[in-house]
Amino acid sequence: MPLGQRALDPKTPYLVYEFSYNGKVFYVGHAHGAIRHTQRWSWVKNLLRHEDAGTLTPAKAAALKQKSNSVIAALIRSGLSEHKVDVPRRGLGKSWAEVEETKRILERVSQGCRLANVAGNPRPASVDEILCYLGVKNAA
Repeated sequence: MPLGQRALDPKTPYLVYEFSYNGKVFYVGHAHGAIRHTQRWSWVKNLLRHEDAGTLTPAKAAALKQKSNSVIAALIRSGLSEHKVDVPRRGLGKSWAEVEETKRILERVSQGCRLANVAGNPRPASVDEILCYLGVKNAA
């Protein structure tokens, strides 16, 4: 089954995940595979290597500017250890995961978390605000 069809299949298992650093959640997402959340740190690290080498493509440069990736890039550039990935919810179907992700975003924001999420976040924060919340000085 092609990837697009698999992603939309209501029987495809999805999960909701959270990124945290210093015990503080800074991003909530959903995915149907392990790579999107478990490999994000190394993927952003690779983008930074390309940026430093001057070989970053425009599409990858745009991905690096996404707020969640910008926060991870700042952690990497500061020489800090990798963020933690938790999977608090597992289930079936993309629709279920989207609803659960939104619930989790609202829950985390009400707890005072400063999230890098753009969609569904009633209190958007800048990268600097998120890094301050995490207790990290921005090296960028």
